[in-house]
Amino acid sequence: MEIELADVAFDASVWDVKRTFGAILHGDEFRGIDPQTPRAVNFKVTLNPGAGGMQNNGSGSLILPSRKIGDRLLKRVYEEGKQIVINGRKLRLFRTKKHPGRGLKETLGKTPYLEPDEEEKREDKLRRLDMGLHADKVQFGVFYRSPQEPMTAPRIFSNEYEISHGNKGAGLLWFEYDHKLIRIQLGDKMTEEIGSNIAITFSNIRRVAIGIDFGNPFICFDLLTPPMLERERFNRTFTGNEWNDYRKFRQRLDSLTPAHAVVAPYAHHMRVIMHTEADIYKFRELCEVAEVQRPILAKIEAFSRGFFSPKQLHKFHLWLQQFSYPVAFQIEALLRAGYLNTEDFLGYFRPHIEKLNKDMGPKAAVILRNFCEALRLRSPRDSTIDCFRRAMPDGTGGKHDKALRLSLKKFDEKQDRDRDMGRFQCHHVTFTPTRVILEGPYVSVSNRVIRQFVGFEDHFLRVDFRDEDRLQYRWAREVDGTTLLTERVGGILKNGFDLGGRHFEFLAYSSSALREHAVWFMNPFQHPTQGYITAQHIRDSLGDFSNVIKKPSKYAARLAQAFTATDPSVSISRDQWEEMDDIGSDDPDYLFTDGVGTISQDLGDMIWDALCTAKESLRRARITPHAYQIRFLGFKGVVVIDHRLRGIRMRLRPSMNKFEVPDMDVAPIEIARWFDRPGTTYLNKALIMILEDRGVEQETFLRLQEAAAAQITTASDTVEQTVMLLKAHNLGMSFNLSWIFRGLRAAGLGMRAEREKRTYDLGGTFLDSLIIYAQHHVLRDIKHGARIPIPDSYLLVGVADEGPTYREEGVENVYVLEEGYIYVCVQSEDDEEPKYITGAVTISRSPVVHPGDVQRMWAIGEPPAGQECFFRGLKNVVVLPSVGKRPLASMLGGGDLDGDLYSITKYDPLLPTEDHGPGEYKGVGTRELPDGRESTVDDICDFIVEYINSDLLGLLSDRHLIISDQSKDGTKDPACIELARLCSQAVDYPKNGVPVDIFDSPRLLIREKPDWKKAEDSDPRDTDYYYSSRALGVLFRSIDLNNLKLPTSPAPLPSGNVVLPPQKEQPLSDVISLTLRPFIKRQLQYYDNADPNVADVIPLFLRYEQELRYICVTHALSDAPDVRLQEEEVVVGTILAMCSQKRWRTDRMYRMRLHSSDLVNSTRQSLYKPADANNPEQGELLYGLSQAWLAWDFGQRNRTVFGARSFGLVALGVVLDTLTKLGALVV
Repeated sequence: MEIELADVAFDASVWDVKRTFGAILHGDEFRGIDPQTPRAVNFKVTLNPGAGGMQNNGSGSLILPSRKIGDRLLKRVYEEGKQIVINGRKLRLFRTKKHPGRGLKETLGKTPYLEPDEEEKREDKLRRLDMGLHADKVQFGVFYRSPQEPMTAPRIFSNEYEISHGNKGAGLLWFEYDHKLIRIQLGDKMTEEIGSNIAITFSNIRRVAIGIDFGNPFICFDLLTPPMLERERFNRTFTGNEWNDYRKFRQRLDSLTPAHAVVAPYAHHMRVIMHTEADIYKFRELCEVAEVQRPILAKIEAFSRGFFSPKQLHKFHLWLQQFSYPVAFQIEALLRAGYLNTEDFLGYFRPHIEKLNKDMGPKAAVILRNFCEALRLRSPRDSTIDCFRRAMPDGTGGKHDKALRLSLKKFDEKQDRDRDMGRFQCHHVTFTPTRVILEGPYVSVSNRVIRQFVGFEDHFLRVDFRDEDRLQYRWAREVDGTTLLTERVGGILKNGFDLGGRHFEFLAYSSSALREHAVWFMNPFQHPTQGYITAQHIRDSLGDFSNVIKKPSKYAARLAQAFTATDPSVSISRDQWEEMDDIGSDDPDYLFTDGVGTISQDLGDMIWDALCTAKESLRRARITPHAYQIRFLGFKGVVVIDHRLRGIRMRLRPSMNKFEVPDMDVAPIEIARWFDRPGTTYLNKALIMILEDRGVEQETFLRLQEAAAAQITTASDTVEQTVMLLKAHNLGMSFNLSWIFRGLRAAGLGMRAEREKRTYDLGGTFLDSLIIYAQHHVLRDIKHGARIPIPDSYLLVGVADEGPTYREEGVENVYVLEEGYIYVCVQSEDDEEPKYITGAVTISRSPVVHPGDVQRMWAIGEPPAGQECFFRGLKNVVVLPSVGKRPLASMLGGGDLDGDLYSITKYDPLLPTEDHGPGEYKGVGTRELPDGRESTVDDICDFIVEYINSDLLGLLSDRHLIISDQSKDGTKDPACIELARLCSQAVDYPKNGVPVDIFDSPRLLIREKPDWKKAEDSDPRDTDYYYSSRALGVLFRSIDLNNLKLPTSPAPLPSGNVVLPPQKEQPLSDVISLTLRPFIKRQLQYYDNADPNVADVIPLFLRYEQELRYICVTHALSDAPDVRLQEEEVVVGTILAMCSQKRWRTDRMYRMRLHSSDLVNSTRQSLYKPADANNPEQGELLYGLSQAWLAWDFGQRNRTVFGARSFGLVALGVVLDTLTKLGALVV
């Protein structure tokens, strides 16, 4: 309803009027007046513009979401005589015959009311920032010092490329507050058709300075990453439709000109010469308005040194040819990271690096990698030369020199002796629009292809394609990134690239890697038995893809099977496996057994034995898995134990067979995943939104969050609670933290709250600080992701009831699950007996988007006696019925049974009271090549480019959540139902090749986002958010992370030296050592270690410490020199830094955990490695105990040195392990 306003005070602003009406409409008398508007009434005020400096001309309008509210307001004013006064003047209200537009009416009816104070604040900032500053020149370059100077010495700017517009004044700089960036536009709209844009995001500015250099006023930007470069067509045709006119009108670039393209990969810092001195001071003022860091006034000299001129780069690459690939890779990594320039390499460092390479050969690569890490971590007092000397073996002299050489020797020995076929050392390359980032080598999970070429692993590269900030490409509405991706990413994929004297060509990708925009490249090589190996040779050898060869996305997905990260297990002969039919449904589009087969118990035991032999962490497991996710020849999916199968047997299905492989007498079963325990089910944002819309009370979520928070904050009260926290959230697994805590408890140690029962407690120890990091990690996940554990719930792999197959094969009296029923039986490590789940439950599968993605089922409990039952005795799986109109898996977000995990919730308060039918999730077909020809590798490359450009699942899910919050209809809003459909299409996109167009998808109802989105913003502003009344908003505001203060870590000693022993305290006088004293003396017949023996640990520690430093630098979320992970983060397995893309943080955590796990395992094996891990001899155990006790002693003596505390923790794990195996300790 629209109401006309008259006699408005001329000095009243829109915000004054809105505040006045807000106080009335949100009072008690208007609460609940319209059942269709349960939230605070939203409305819109407009005032007609005034003349002569007046805010308005005395008139305007008030638009309300419903007539009921308007009628009540008019009655209040004219019948009840409650006048509305604004700025001392009575307001008059009149009914009008105008009707607000349908879109506006729906927006007001659905969306929340926004406080005018924040809107007014934002409008004021936009008004003050609505101006441009003239720039004469834009220079790209680097800041540098001579290698001899420390970081405290002033830096000089080298101008490597310049764009000058001084004569025309055609450079303009302005702030875009809503987009959080500074834009510099180059070009004259009056005379030029095309202009260039340089966009610098606020978060990308590390430091900014202003000053005057020889009369030239300048702004210097020290940037974390290169700015965004764009091309814009100035005089394009406008249609009057703002949505289309301002869509994709800017084109993203990798360089501004061909000359800039030469230096862009190396020089991205900027110096902007402004038109007048007043411009730089105005810039400083605008920075304060826009809430950007205040520029400092500085004197920065500038020269054009030509570090990255074509001639200089040519000289550098000629010099690089003399080095082997591993060494050349590290040299190029130093150059491309900006730590050294070409003059540094070809000048001071040239003879030193050449001598290093001559003396040490391939091991020089290790030294140079250490040098790279030292440059990033150096203290302000260090020069580049200091870092190089410290990385060199002859840089310290004496024991340290000997130790470093020994550590390098041991590193080589480890490479040859301890090869885990499931892991390999991999170099990593990341291509951004302008840069090439080189990392590694560090450990990665192997796959079927790479395991075929043992000894040639360094010919394979993991290549990522990302934006400058290392996040995935996301385009603003006005930006078209297609050309950039086609030329930059597509060009690299199709043409390959040269690196370290080798040419690399595209090979393939795995499905999980594609989601991270990563692929495999390889360098062709001569194999002693297989001949000359190329990428095409490998692809051709994988199998027969003729059934999908005309569909590039499907063809690539089939190739991806061979590149799935897997662990080898056992091999079986052709007569030990067979195919059986799938179980179909009434709808021919669905299969009940899509992706699942069976194996015998004997084969399952063999697989588990092979995994336990390769992985020490599995040897303590009491529960044997009943299901495995496998890759076998051209098959993929899950196999589950079938007790009717005898001997070594495996039965697979056509739905598992993705491509044909030439007959093999013996073939390996590769394990992608095993399911030996039930996972924990957690709430998340989408699930909470759906459950709230289906009748679950907000109070239920709040109670669960409060209970979870209480468990976290009290986790340090007892060892048992600490272990529960770590295991529930998979924390500290690389360092076996849970085992260490349990071992110390068995030895008599406890937490502070257990002091009455124990002689000593762990308060104040390194372990105590690790608990705080773990608590912070879990609380952060709760606040930022609503990741709240659900009681009586389990995360299980789905398998099918084979009962119908039994009947088909003639088995009598078979029990079959009926539609609407499921079977769940779980057993954790700590459970003595399995637990059968009975009664009403919900089942869902992540991600949940559609309201029907959560379905109510009935769990049958233990199968009835007296009948043949396929799933009798199966544990830690959920068995779904194989009868009915439609498979249950397909109703849950379009799932299947090839490895999907399903959440089973028994917790009654979370069972929805309102039913909702499932989504359709019908396929959209698979896109074929238009001319019907067979796919080539170039077609796969084109698909990868298109996928990166159209990978919108995260964006669609995000938009779905925000609209669910903005709309009073929640997830049932038509826009959300449409987004659920598009999310399903986006999930299937990698396989069917049919993309989603984000620009045709539903848009946000209002600009502002709910306040719970602040968690994903590194620099949140109140003007961008509103107060959410949904459960997510209540939960978000209920957690305060400031209550947990992280302990400070000791700074690493710059010299890297270690001390023996500390003079101020007796060695082995800490509480853990004193507690273990009787156990150690009983086994070793001594307790104290001799200083020379402790000193013998130095080489092992140096190797450990160097790799730990590298982990802390490499796996941080940012490339900034001052950003690194804390030692505690690595041990716990978390990254606490904020990130706007959760997927990037998750990927970095995964890589960091894998890397640290490899480091811990290699360190453990250096201390203790029996000939037979399952049956060690007493002498081996005692020797391992003595070595580990020395290492623990070393760690305690040097605990102020970076890495020593976690090194001691690795040793402590070995001490407890050997004591347990010696029978001295019962854990």
